[in-house]
Amino acid sequence: MNSTLSPKARLPVTLRQMTDSLHDLESALQLSRGAGWTYRLEDWRIALLLGEGVLAEESGQVIGSALCWPYGDALATCGSIIVAPAMQGRGLGRALLAQLLQLTGERAILLNSTAEGMRLYQAFGFKPVGTVHQHMGRGRVAAGQHETDHQVRRAGPEDLQVVTAMDQRAVGATRHRMIAALFKSGSLAVIERNGNVQGYAICRPFGSGQVIGPVVATGAEDAKTLITHFLTANEGQNLRIDIDGDSGLGSWLIAQDLPEVGQVTTMIRGERPPVSGPERIFALASQSFG
Repeated sequence: MNSTLSPKARLPVTLRQMTDSLHDLESALQLSRGAGWTYRLEDWRIALLLGEGVLAEESGQVIGSALCWPYGDALATCGSIIVAPAMQGRGLGRALLAQLLQLTGERAILLNSTAEGMRLYQAFGFKPVGTVHQHMGRGRVAAGQHETDHQVRRAGPEDLQVVTAMDQRAVGATRHRMIAALFKSGSLAVIERNGNVQGYAICRPFGSGQVIGPVVATGAEDAKTLITHFLTANEGQNLRIDIDGDSGLGSWLIAQDLPEVGQVTTMIRGERPPVSGPERIFALASQSFG
């Protein structure tokens, strides 16, 4: 992929495919730091491993990025759309997003937008469908809330098939590569009753601490139990969790010393695949992955 922005943009900028070279990963890391994000080099490596990326370059310097993650043939997410502060307002975001739409094809596309980005995404046909609330802090399980549910256990590779099937029912698309990669980099816990797995959560290193997500369960109490499992294991560490706006977990997380620190709007272009089971997503893998 090599293309140049139109003269209207007034920039000798080239758009090209992002690679896993150290140059590209370090350039993306510098972009995210400039945006105030706490990404690590490893976070970028995993993001690119699971998806595809586009970089904008000017005179050999990376000045913009955008990534997408296809989940089967019907759904994709996109994110990590960053334009260097000095280059904003010159059409780069629009050009990067247009390239992502070529990569995702006919799939429905989900993204999470800041207030500043909504106008751009609406111009490409994205519509708001919900919110995501970011909670972060040094999590501490509230008095009387310590995990007592013996049905929560740490999961192993033998559980990935059933966890992936559960996730697919909740999402409407398969995310098996993502789940396998996040399991490899972190810890997976499940709720099991009568030999049946009824919910799962992953906790992994991310940014300046740990992120809990995805969390998939059939009800809020099971979601709380899974989150409590990881709060207990990581008490005092920097923790982050991004919850769906109608999860019902916000007040509870605040009581666990995880205050809300930000909110974004979930937007979709196209028709999301239908879900097929009682499970639902309570916490995202990340705002980019969904």
